[in-house]
Amino acid sequence: MSRTTVSLDDDLLQDARRLLGTSGISDTVNAALAVAIRQARLAAFDVRRFEITDDDIATARADRSDSR
Repeated sequence: MSRTTVSLDDDLLQDARRLLGTSGISDTVNAALAVAIRQARLAAFDVRRFEITDDDIATARADRSDSR
């Protein structure tokens, strides 16, 4: 874990605390960084990269409903 000095916008920090449910500055910044990284990874995720057809999905759903 690194330690550094940064200038933070107090209003943004308070809004982030409320939204993220955090209390301390470090917890809030770390949570905000985690959210930013997750959103970037989700935005980069492309389901079209998988070679899955509509028939594959229908078969998987049928298999799942048959096992219930």
